[in-house]
Amino acid sequence: MPISSISVKSVSQFDLPSDKTEIKNANVPLGSIEKTDKSLTIDGIVFSVYTCEYSKDISDDISVFVNDLDEYKEFSSYKKKFKFNLFYSDKKRICFLDTTAPVTKSFLKSLSKTEDVVLDYTNIHLDFNDICDKFNTTRGIRFSSDDQGVDKKAFNGSDVTENNEATDAISNDNATQIIGELDVNSKTYTIMLTTAGSIVSYTKLFDYEKKENPMLEFSIDALNVLGIINFK
Repeated sequence: MPISSISVKSVSQFDLPSDKTEIKNANVPLGSIEKTDKSLTIDGIVFSVYTCEYSKDISDDISVFVNDLDEYKEFSSYKKKFKFNLFYSDKKRICFLDTTAPVTKSFLKSLSKTEDVVLDYTNIHLDFNDICDKFNTTRGIRFSSDDQGVDKKAFNGSDVTENNEATDAISNDNATQIIGELDVNSKTYTIMLTTAGSIVSYTKLFDYEKKENPMLEFSIDALNVLGIINFK
């Protein structure tokens, strides 16, 4: 089953040109963003819809057939183009991007440096202690570690909050990722939240399939249940 994911950021300034905005770095095209004539209204909150493109460097060993050379060449990195939407609410000063956290991070960083763009954003603060209390059960946690030779640790289990090291990481605000079961609209979903702003559902969004944007609406409902945002 495909995993559904979206990224979210808190926005203090969001001012883009009315026309399509090209994103470049040293005159090298990286992508673009353009406001559409569409909008989404969710729980009475209006979201403007933007279409986005962005090319990101991917580090991976691949073989590519080069027609001009009539042979395969080995490459250790390549550029991959991503197409996604950005949903922005001026009233709530929040934006969602239906792409991964790494793409979101690079895209917004490049966009904020673009001429005639005024963009200031931050990660939404997640209180993992409070989130654990609202989960039916916490099934996974990833956190920073000071152990020699270890940068990150990940624990998974039926209830990882019974582990002292995991609870210490949550209490000391060292946790970067948490997975748990959450009731949203009378159905239980297994979700992941990260400090980078990713929201992932490992449960298929059957009850949202008829929505215009299932993952966006589910994420807003989940964040409402967790008390991270208040749209109700």
